[in-house]
Amino acid sequence: MISRRCVLSLTAVLTALLAGRAQTSPPHGPAKDDYSQEAAVIEQMATKIAFDNDGKFNREQTSRVRVQTDSGVKQWGLLSFPFQSATQTVEIDYVRVHKADGTTLITPPDNVQDLDSEITRSAPFYSDLREKHVAVKGLGKGDILEYQARWHTTKPLIPGQFWFQYSFQHEGIVQDERMEIKVPAERSVKVRGPQATQTAATDAGFRVYTWTYSKLQSATEPGSDQKRQTESERGLLPPPDVEISSFTNWEDVGRWYWNLQKDRIEPTPAIRAKAAELTKGMTDDAAKLRALYSFVSTQYRYIGIAFASGDISRTPPTMSLPITTATAKTSTRYWLLCSRLLALRSIRHSSVPASNWIAMFRRRRNSTTSSAIYPRAKAKTLSGSIPPSRLRPLAI
Repeated sequence: MISRRCVLSLTAVLTALLAGRAQTSPPHGPAKDDYSQEAAVIEQMATKIAFDNDGKFNREQTSRVRVQTDSGVKQWGLLSFPFQSATQTVEIDYVRVHKADGTTLITPPDNVQDLDSEITRSAPFYSDLREKHVAVKGLGKGDILEYQARWHTTKPLIPGQFWFQYSFQHEGIVQDERMEIKVPAERSVKVRGPQATQTAATDAGFRVYTWTYSKLQSATEPGSDQKRQTESERGLLPPPDVEISSFTNWEDVGRWYWNLQKDRIEPTPAIRAKAAELTKGMTDDAAKLRALYSFVSTQYRYIGIAFASGDISRTPPTMSLPITTATAKTSTRYWLLCSRLLALRSIRHSSVPASNWIAMFRRRRNSTTSSAIYPRAKAKTLSGSIPPSRLRPLAI
């Protein structure tokens, strides 16, 4: 009986000890993320841009990418660095590949090509947009790619003004991406970016804004690629993640553009005569508007206007353009012709002075929360005296 009691007591003690050990054992840490099946992993990417008061800027981008599959080699084997040749230069500081055996391959300058931008093939009026292509030497699976490039402004697009927009890498795995913008400390600017990661500091006469970003999951929703392509075709573009502008209000943009065009918008005698002919006997503004708009929209072809691509200038209006003309430089004349015809017939927007009014007909975005103010790239512009509310019913 005593032996049996001893055995039972010993069993109870051992059970209690094992239970206590199980309760005090440290929990296992979370499993490390496995990115081995990813085509490539962006380990580091840093973009720095510094603006001067005159509108010039210097931009630097440094990247480190781990390439893991043949698809990754295809994706990163040819690097492209776009720039505007009329106002910018770009220099490739280095492109190098670190091999698993410890060796490093340097891509020579001979592998760098200066080419027309792809967009110029379908839209030749963007003739100043170019790209530097770099064929990465010796890139293979398991390699680490590093590169650095610098952009420098030779001539500000608008003297004394600057603006910039940036989107983080939303495709694939991104472990560490950083964006830094420097502006003169005394300069008033409009800034929008992810508030959760934004920091601001002052350094040597500059105000420095910094944002950080990471994307550690590459899973995408079913059909998201098709949805994104459809929205892009419809002009529903996502807003940039970061925007900054030295323009503090739209009136400043209007004044700048008015000064750019005011010497070139004087109508010729032919335009004056045509306006009088088209509206002869009409007293109603709506009738005048329809008559003038119908003439311009049916007798003159319209295409996109090359705006904010290195050459912002206003072409004088003319009545001598044939109906078959279809170039970017002359398309501005068509809209200006319509604007001048309306102005000559005293059709104006009473609440907004013509000198300060500028309408930007740009591609729609999914978000309207942007607080940055700047001339949109690739915008189609119409300025003068046509209020947007009166254009909508007549839109083709």
